[in-house]
Amino acid sequence: MTKKRLIKAPLVLVQAQIHFSSLPSLELGTAQELENLHKAMIQLGYAEKIDSEVVEMAFQFKVEDASDGYSELKQQKNNSKRLIFRGSNKTQSVELIKNCLTIKSTQYQGYDIYSNHIENILTIFTTHLSDFKNVLIKQASLRYIDVILPCEGKEISNYIAPNLLPFHPDFATETMGISQSIAKTNDNQFMAITMEEAKVDITGFPNRWLPADMLESDQRAVLMLNPYIENYKNGKNYGILSIDHRVDSSEDLQLQTSIVMKQLNALYTLSSKFFWDTITEEAKQEWEVKTNE
Repeated sequence: MTKKRLIKAPLVLVQAQIHFSSLPSLELGTAQELENLHKAMIQLGYAEKIDSEVVEMAFQFKVEDASDGYSELKQQKNNSKRLIFRGSNKTQSVELIKNCLTIKSTQYQGYDIYSNHIENILTIFTTHLSDFKNVLIKQASLRYIDVILPCEGKEISNYIAPNLLPFHPDFATETMGISQSIAKTNDNQFMAITMEEAKVDITGFPNRWLPADMLESDQRAVLMLNPYIENYKNGKNYGILSIDHRVDSSEDLQLQTSIVMKQLNALYTLSSKFFWDTITEEAKQEWEVKTNE
């Protein structure tokens, strides 16, 4: 089958997420299981193990004994275990929390290679964590983040369909903001398309390459990004395009590698089609399309 890719792709990060019914142990596994998991991840190229936390904030209104008609707001803070494995080149990471596995890469070489990597990781986790193989799949998602950097004489609209951009009033000298759409792509399947037009900092270059919700809170787990900036005309507004495609489970399915991969493969097919339909011929020429048999 003929496949195409961009030599100078604007892609900066790809992320696969598998949400599942919560693991019963706050420690995510026994000490021996986690040690064996770490050894297996080292063999896969993830030499660095980072023990981190995720903070969850919960709010509850207490109405008992509220004779004055006012209720009391109670705030509860919960810290949960967050286990991260990061590759030595800091371009790949795997994160496990009690109900989600996240696999990130900033060195994307095509979906075939990436999906094979996901499959290997799922096999390792189901092999070494006894509870993990018994959880139920709740959701699978695939997210691509592209940064669009206009060259001299061009704007963001030269690269992608202008209807994805935030609204530009005729009287505006400059426009910044976010445009978002959520499209139903199949039963229990949705694609969130977000386009942010952002302004550079005082250096004339972007100070943020990712959407705000994708920024890493633990500096030990930050990944190295490699945006293509060769032709960028510094000072120009730039774009951050997020394509987040997910499928929600409609039935109780035990987490099996084959089932998850089938879901992700289907998500990728439509996400890829949307991306190629969205970018312009000008973009394809500048980013250089390569076709593989």
